[in-house]
Amino acid sequence: MKKTVMAVAWLCLSVSPAVFADERIEAHDPCTVFLCMAGKVQGANPSQCSGAVKTFFSLNAFKKFRFNPLKTLDLRKQFLGQCASADPAYVSKILSQFGRLRG
Repeated sequence: MKKTVMAVAWLCLSVSPAVFADERIEAHDPCTVFLCMAGKVQGANPSQCSGAVKTFFSLNAFKKFRFNPLKTLDLRKQFLGQCASADPAYVSKILSQFGRLRG
């Protein structure tokens, strides 16, 4: 009985890292950024999304060393457009609220 319990415990410990490895959030994935920014529009700000939000706000465009909000909006729109499953209505909400802000 003791050997069975030890074997089950060892199996659980060895499988756990593989199961939880898939739960990492890819901060540079356009779909992840879309989901996190859609949550931010709704008022949610989970700590798991900090990297994705940082990725979104790191997309900035400059012209002659000055921040260009219109080009930044276009850059962010192109980035979110890479996510095929992103709802265009939510993309518009995200961009209208955060698209022209300097990151």
